[in-house]
This record gives sequence, C-alpha cells and structure tokens, in this order.
Amino acid sequence: MISDEQDNDSIESEYEALLSFMYLSPVGLVRTDPYGKIDMLNPMATQLLMPLVKSLGLENLFETLASVAPELRNLVTSFRESCGSICVNHRVHVSSAADGGIVLSCTIVKVNDEVLITVLTDVSCQVATERRLRQTDSWLDAIYTIVNDFAVLGLTKQGVINSWSPSAERLTGYTESEAIGGTLRRFCSFTDLDVDVLDEHLTFAREEGWYSRDYLCQHKSGYDFFAQAMIAVLREEDDEFSGYTAVFRDVTERKVSSDNLANLLTKDHLTGAVNRAHFFNLAEKEFARANRYQHSISIIMLDADHFKHVNDSWGHPIGDEVLKSIVKIAEGVLRAGDTIARFGGEEFVVMLPKINSVEALVIAERLRSSIETSSVDAGGEKIKITVSIGVASMNDSRSTLKQLLTSADSALYHAKSKGRNCVVDIDDF
Repeated sequence: MISDEQDNDSIESEYEALLSFMYLSPVGLVRTDPYGKIDMLNPMATQLLMPLVKSLGLENLFETLASVAPELRNLVTSFRESCGSICVNHRVHVSSAADGGIVLSCTIVKVNDEVLITVLTDVSCQVATERRLRQTDSWLDAIYTIVNDFAVLGLTKQGVINSWSPSAERLTGYTESEAIGGTLRRFCSFTDLDVDVLDEHLTFAREEGWYSRDYLCQHKSGYDFFAQAMIAVLREEDDEFSGYTAVFRDVTERKVSSDNLANLLTKDHLTGAVNRAHFFNLAEKEFARANRYQHSISIIMLDADHFKHVNDSWGHPIGDEVLKSIVKIAEGVLRAGDTIARFGGEEFVVMLPKINSVEALVIAERLRSSIETSSVDAGGEKIKITVSIGVASMNDSRSTLKQLLTSADSALYHAKSKGRNCVVDIDDF
C-alpha cells in the first residue's frame, strides 16, 4: 500500500515539476482572474510585457495591454461558456516595424469562472517573414493567374505610356492613339491628395525591381473597376534602366470580397476607426512619402474627457456609444486622405498628411468644437462629450513617427492638465 506520506511526496514533486515548467517555459504564461488581475506569471511573460508596463506596475494584464490591445477585455467579457479558448494566436502589435516591429501572439483560455490562463509568444520574426512572403505572393499572383482579362503596356523612364496592347484597349476602353503619350492617370483614379503617388510607385519599382498593388480604375465608358497591377523594370543588355512594363488585370469581384475581409483585419471592431496595427502600416507609407517629397505630416492625439466617469455612471454600453460618436464626428471633419485610429481605450490618433502646424491646429479646434456640441443619448438623458487634444507637426527635430507621437502625447497631457476640453500644440510650451 502507498502511505499518505508517499502521496504527499508525489503531489509535492508534481507541484515542483509544474513550477519548474512555468519558470523554464519558452513562452509567457500568465494566470489571472476574469478581470485581468495577475496572481502568477513566469519570467518570459514578465520579459514580454515589460515594454508595456507603466507606473502602476505589472498587476493587471488587461490594463498592461490596454494601449495596444484594448479589445482583449471585451473578448473575455463577451465569452459566455464556462470554459474554453477565448482567443487563439490573437496578434498584439506592441510596436511598429520602424520601431523594431514587436508582435506578440496571445492565446487566452478560460479554465473556470475564476481563472484565465494567457499564453504569450514573440512572433515578431514570423510576422516580418510573412510580410516579405506576401510581397512575393503578390508578384507571383500577377504572373500565374493572368489568363484572359489582362492588359500589358509599356512605360518610359518618366512613366509615359509608349506601348499599348489590344488587351489594354479591351480592359480600359481607350485606343492606342488615345493612350500613347499619356500616363496611368488616364484610367487609374487618384485623389488630389495622391497627386504624387504614381511617381512614388514607379520609384518603388525602380528601387526594388518591381512593384505590385491594386488600383481603382475607370473605363472610358464611365464605370469603375479594380485592377491588380504589377509594374516591372525593363533593362538593356548592359543592365541600363530603360523603362517599365505594366501588367493589369480586372479583380473587381475579388476586390469586393477582400475589402470585406480587410475591414475585419484593419478596423477597430467597436468604433470602425483604423486599428493600431494598421495605423502603423499606413504611417510607414506616409512617412516614406513625406520624406521623399518633403511633405509635412501632423499628428493629433485626442482623449475622451472623464471617460471613466461615463462608464461608472451610465455603464460600458453608453461608454461604447461615446467612442463611436467621437469617430463618426471626426470622420465628418477630416479629409478623405486623413486617418483616425483607435490607439487604446478612449485614446485616438489622427494622421494628417501634407498638413503643417497652423493647418493642424485649425483642424484640431474644429474637431474639438464639433465634439463639444454633440451628445449621446443615455436612456433619455443627454451626455455631453468633450475631448482633450494634443498636436504635433513634422520639423527638423521631429522627423519620425515615434517622435511625432511622443510630442503629440506630451501636448495631450498638457491639455488635460489645463482643464481638458482644449487643444494644445507641442510648440506652445
């Protein structure tokens, strides 16, 4: 027979083995209650979360991740099963590619009504590899899937059309005589904000050997369609650059379906604003364009005033309506080429391409006043909304996204300290 003492020794041995596993595990392991309060975590979890730890310390997992993954708390609270996987390999973008590209994979398992286990893994290298593969796949897709609905044309070094195939006429409706001597703007639709974007794409192709993307196009008869394009560099026998070959194909049906998927991947599920990860992707492109063409970029950081009081007084559903209202109002104030993103919790960031500090202050004040005059219905009671805003614009000392975000955040802090519901420019103090 096995004695009680042997049973206790066995249990103690298993417990020590479990602790050893947690301590030596190559992934981050965190045990919390349903509200995110941490009661156990291993060294790897501490290492992965440390870049996000603020003054409050590493006490609550959801609060630690709120600035980069505010949706996790909602995922947990909306999970109604008694146990099971709440999310699996949910990606958390801790920093942009320009700042190191740290990405964590997050899996949350509900053990019971009192315990959650979260597994964190650094997948930064995997994400970077996937990004490179997507670029390669885009090129291969443009080669292997061109069957019938395609167009081939040639461009000079300056991007002027110098050859035009019958397939190009079928796709666009323009004859060779109408197309030769023009540019891709003949049938590719660009906004006023994208006046330099075609030159930028040709530059990318020249530097990398090829460039691929989708364009909104307009047939000569007037209807719109989406075309996938691959622009490849032409070289002479002596490797001298001589122009480009462009291949277009109609992908309208696929584009509609992929846009629906893109919205799921790039938009904040609650407000419809751009999510944090996609904001960094867009910002990288805008800053590359700004540096190439010496354009300005301004950043607005805004925070809903007294948002905790709203949640505490009227409940989280009304708080959600406040956040959605802020985004809706902002979209009515901003231009088509501007971007508003939910940065975390009740904080939003707005990117204004080709806008200097004077213009940014005008837009920020218009945004603040528009929100101030609005309200949200809370069961018959009107809740007034205000926001605090910080503004920063590019200059010689603020030329990177990180510097602009830091400056705008500092200006936002001063706006709050001045009493909230105001706009502060980083250059004013």
